[in-house]
Amino acid sequence: MKSLLICPTDRAGVPQLAEQVPLAVAPLLGRSVIEYWIETLAARGVRHITVLAADRPHQVRAVVGDGTRWGIALEVVPLSREFTIEEARAKYRGNATDWAPADDVVLLDYLPGMPEHPLFESYAGWFHALEAFMSRAVTPGRIGVRELEPGVWVGLHAVVDPTAKLYAPCWIGEHAMISAAATIGPNAIVEDRAIVEEGARVTHSVVGPETFVGQLICVQNSLAHGSTLVNWMTGSTVSVPDEFFLCSLDGRRFAAPRASLVGRGLALAAMAITAPIALAIMLLSLLRGEPPLVLRLGVRPQRNVRSAALQTFAYYDLACGNNWLRRWPQFWSVVRGDLTWVGNRPLRPTQALALANDFERLWLAAPVGLVSLADAHDCPAEVNDEACAHASFYAVNASSRLDWLVLGRAFFRAAFAWPIRWTRRKDAAVSLPHLVPKQEI
Repeated sequence: MKSLLICPTDRAGVPQLAEQVPLAVAPLLGRSVIEYWIETLAARGVRHITVLAADRPHQVRAVVGDGTRWGIALEVVPLSREFTIEEARAKYRGNATDWAPADDVVLLDYLPGMPEHPLFESYAGWFHALEAFMSRAVTPGRIGVRELEPGVWVGLHAVVDPTAKLYAPCWIGEHAMISAAATIGPNAIVEDRAIVEEGARVTHSVVGPETFVGQLICVQNSLAHGSTLVNWMTGSTVSVPDEFFLCSLDGRRFAAPRASLVGRGLALAAMAITAPIALAIMLLSLLRGEPPLVLRLGVRPQRNVRSAALQTFAYYDLACGNNWLRRWPQFWSVVRGDLTWVGNRPLRPTQALALANDFERLWLAAPVGLVSLADAHDCPAEVNDEACAHASFYAVNASSRLDWLVLGRAFFRAAFAWPIRWTRRKDAAVSLPHLVPKQEI
């Protein structure tokens, strides 16, 4: 079955919502209205969706991709203006019979199952729609959201201080941070990667993604996004000039965790202690006319596992090493801060792009580590279902206790493994007889 989705363009009642992104992909309880609709239609058996986008179609395409993560075929069609439902049905559906019997053409101005709550007529309508949809936002495809108590939902990797007060209904998004003595709720939404400082209060309001709410600040009956504050009751808008009160967070506040100074010192010590073995293997490789190091390209952790933008870093393997000795050059990556001691093993860009759904993409939501949970369970060093399961489990359940367990089991296995992997000369890679690393992308 097929379906058409029409992305709304500007709406006079909510100009601030469309300032940064099209309305169809405006942040909404950790996702966007178009993502909720695609997931709903896919669950109903729709296998092909055409998205008609007149407002910044490239941003819409960046969010939805080609539909792979929902198991459907999806096409984004740029338009010069917004079509009505009748125009879209006449132009794209015609007399075909393989269209969804319901929701064959949808104008994305409301959430699935909630036509009585229009999203874009006013800021008050937007807030009340989010408030009503809060209990339905935990869809089957969402990973890691937990209900701490009735009406209080907390997303994956959110940090909530034990002294914070959460009043139902309230929603705290992924990687959000709620500090000591803060009050969230009732009827409050803190979107992904937002920070609410000590003693702050958020009630009957929405705090947008990557928004900082300062110490002792009260956000009430408002939509706060970056430094912009909108009173949804009156529609009035103000830009807050003081970043200590309200501001937008940049990516540096959410940089991927790195090894501590103690961890880097231990990595440097481990590298020095094992250097004689590694240097001997490297010297033998050079004498045989083979490159001793293999250059790898790894993908850094992603704040948003659905993002298509990949940041990479370089690291090395010891060509003739096996088990722990193969990773000996990566001790230096720990010293530099590119790797931590424990995390998920780095993926090549091609491997990262091949991750098919949110569960598999959790691999990129955890730090990149020297050893991984898959190593502790003796899982082969490749991307398969077992490795994805271990990586996703670690991303959701990472803790100091789990890190020590992984280190202990990995070191135990390494102690009984043969550290040298020697290939016959005819099987070795042809290269110049000096230190020129092979590159693997």
